[in-house]
Amino acid sequence: MTTAPADCQTKDDVRAEIDRIDQALLHLFAERHRYVTRMAEIKTDPHEARDPVRIEAVIAKVRERSLALDLDEDQAELVWRTLIDWNINYEKGIITARRRPL
Repeated sequence: MTTAPADCQTKDDVRAEIDRIDQALLHLFAERHRYVTRMAEIKTDPHEARDPVRIEAVIAKVRERSLALDLDEDQAELVWRTLIDWNINYEKGIITARRRPL
């Protein structure tokens, strides 16, 4: 059951909702990670992991969507840039490991 923010009466009520949302976010991050892993399997060169044009397009979309949700677009951008940077390093590692001779 979801309780609207305005209906939360105690800190514990708020914390329970934040915990619920965090669990949902983890599921979404795990799903996203599976796609990132698949992308790394498809790419053949570690340099492909960083695509500046794609990155800026994603960031622009995140900022636009954040505004529509009344979410601070700078905060959302920071989260996405961190996520993207981590994914780039992860992809590079997979691609590089695959290219190493046995």
